[in-house]
Amino acid sequence: YMLRWFAISQPPVTLLLGLLGLGALGLAAGGVFRRGAGAGPGAAWGVAELRFGFLLATCFALPLVAFVLLRPNAYNGWRQFYFLHGPFCLLATFALMGLRQLAVRGLRRRWVGGAAGALTAAGLCVVVVQMAQIHPHQYLYFNSLVDRKTPERLRAWYEMDYYLMAQRQGYEHILRQMPASIINMKQHGRASSPRQINIHMQILPAAARNRFTHDPSRDPDFHLSSPLRNLPKEIFPPVLHRLKVYNNTIVAVSTPDLSRVDPAVADAYRALHRAATAGKSVARGGGFDVYLHDGRLAWVKEVCGPGELMPPFRLALYPADADRLPSHHRKRGYFALQFPGVRFDGKCLGAARLPDFALTRVRLKQLGRWEVEVPLMEN
Repeated sequence: YMLRWFAISQPPVTLLLGLLGLGALGLAAGGVFRRGAGAGPGAAWGVAELRFGFLLATCFALPLVAFVLLRPNAYNGWRQFYFLHGPFCLLATFALMGLRQLAVRGLRRRWVGGAAGALTAAGLCVVVVQMAQIHPHQYLYFNSLVDRKTPERLRAWYEMDYYLMAQRQGYEHILRQMPASIINMKQHGRASSPRQINIHMQILPAAARNRFTHDPSRDPDFHLSSPLRNLPKEIFPPVLHRLKVYNNTIVAVSTPDLSRVDPAVADAYRALHRAATAGKSVARGGGFDVYLHDGRLAWVKEVCGPGELMPPFRLALYPADADRLPSHHRKRGYFALQFPGVRFDGKCLGAARLPDFALTRVRLKQLGRWEVEVPLMEN
C-alpha cells in the first residue's frame, strides 16, 4: 500500500532518478570497498558524499522497515510518510552525478551529463504545467502510472480531497448563485461558536462568511460534499455543480430543494418516490417509512415540515463478511455514511443504493431525533 502510494504520487522523472540514484550509490560503494577510496565507479565521490548518500538511503528505508516490523497504532495512511519524499529526491542527485561520470560509446562525459540534465528539466517542466492546470488543488497530484483520463476512476480507487480543502470553492460557487441572500447550511463538525459552519469557510472574507447561517428549524439551502467512494454513484441529492481534478469530482454542490433543479431531474425523483412507495414498507421511524426497492433503500415522509431534512440522514451498514470493512472499522462491525434528502410536493425523500455485497442489517437515523433498524438477511 505505502509503496504504491509513493509510486503514484511522485513525479515520474523524480521516481526514475531516485531509483537510479539508489543504484548509483550501491555501485559507487561497491567500487570503493573493492578497490579503495578514489577508484572504481565512485572515484569522483569522496567519503563525505558516500556517507551522505547512505544517510539519505537510511532516512528513506528505515521508516518503511520500522513500519512493517513495529506496526504502529497511530498509522493513518500515506499522508504520515510524506517526509520520505525529501531524502528520495536528494537521492535523485546521485543519479545525475553518476550519469555525468559515464562515457557512452565514446561520447564526452559532459554531453551525457548535459543530456541527463536537460531531460530532467523537461520532465520537471511537465510537472509544473500539470500543477498549474490543477491549481489550487496541486496537492491532489497523481502521475501517469494511474489512469487519470477515465471519469471518476481516481475517486473510485483513491482518497482525493484531504480534509475537504476544496470546500472553499464550493462556498464561492454558492455565493455566486445567491448574490444577495442569507444562506442556510448544515453545521459541520464541532463548532467553536454558534456562527461557525465549516472551518474551511474561515478563509473567506468576513462579508461572505456572514451570509451563511445555521438554522436547524428549516431545511438547508445547499449541501457541500466530497463524493463517497464506498458505494456506487448515487443520485442523491441533485448536484448543481461539480469541482473536478483529473476529470474526477472532489467536491459537489447539491440542493435538497427540487424547485432549484431542472424539471426533468425533479421528475426523476418523483418517479423514484412512486416506485419505492409501490412496495411494502420494511420499517418505520420518526414518521419515515423505509422501503427496499431495486437494490436501493428509500425512506419517505409523506407529510414533511420545515427542518425535517436537518440534520442529514446517517446509515450504518453491517456487511456479512467482516473483511469488507477497513481494519479500523472492524471492532464496531459497520461503516457509516451520510445522505442528505430532498423535498418536493410537501414530501421528504431519501435514498441510498446498497452495495453489491451482502449486508446483515442497516441502521438509519437522524442524530438526536430517531433511529430505525432494517434487517436484510437472517443471521
